[in-house]
Amino acid sequence: MVNNLTNPLRWYQTWWGVLIIGLAVVVVVVVLGLGSITGYYTWKIKRGEGNEIARQLSHSVVETASTTISNVRKELETDDDPVLGNSKAQIVIVEFVDFKCPNCKIADPIIKKITQKYWSKIKVIARDFPAESLHPGASELAVLASCAHSQGKYWALQDLLFANQDQLPAKLTELDMKNLLGQAGVDLVQVQKCLGGVQVKTEINRDYATGFKYGVRGTPTFFINGQKIEGVISLEAWEKFLGGL
Repeated sequence: MVNNLTNPLRWYQTWWGVLIIGLAVVVVVVVLGLGSITGYYTWKIKRGEGNEIARQLSHSVVETASTTISNVRKELETDDDPVLGNSKAQIVIVEFVDFKCPNCKIADPIIKKITQKYWSKIKVIARDFPAESLHPGASELAVLASCAHSQGKYWALQDLLFANQDQLPAKLTELDMKNLLGQAGVDLVQVQKCLGGVQVKTEINRDYATGFKYGVRGTPTFFINGQKIEGVISLEAWEKFLGGL
């Protein structure tokens, strides 16, 4: 008779070892599945093959692992952030932006053009994702833009921030701030009150946390009806996609 004490089971032969291995396999499958979905949509959009995506977006709910797209959209598609386009449009594009990101500057005029051309079809929501470690000063600009939004001047200030992106220092001087806000038509007294409060910083942190939760790791990142698309998308690709809807 063989003594089990001298020939113990290896950990992966025990019931708890089998359970751990099974859970690990499930996690790997889910991660690979989410990655393949994101990669698929990014590839299709950038190739301008929007018809197939348009058909898929017509479904109200799409299962993505244990979270449905409809639930994702509830968190992404806010009603208190800056908006361009038709507020009742069926296609909702959420863009996560960093005002010091060169690719965001490239993407901005493209988004403005498609919004003008497809005004009735789309709603664009701008949310903040300042990557401070990569772009020092990005958080300060996000706070300023949010304060400008409270006065209905978000888009005017956004245009100025991108136009002057290369000249903006890591820390704005008081004169820099006055010049930017003055050109955008923002009331300086109201901005000072806004900057002194906690609400605006809470808003920026909420945007960042929500973006990070749903896989934003760089900017610009777009969510089209809840489907993530990363990087700059050409005007031609947007037109092929939106023109097929």
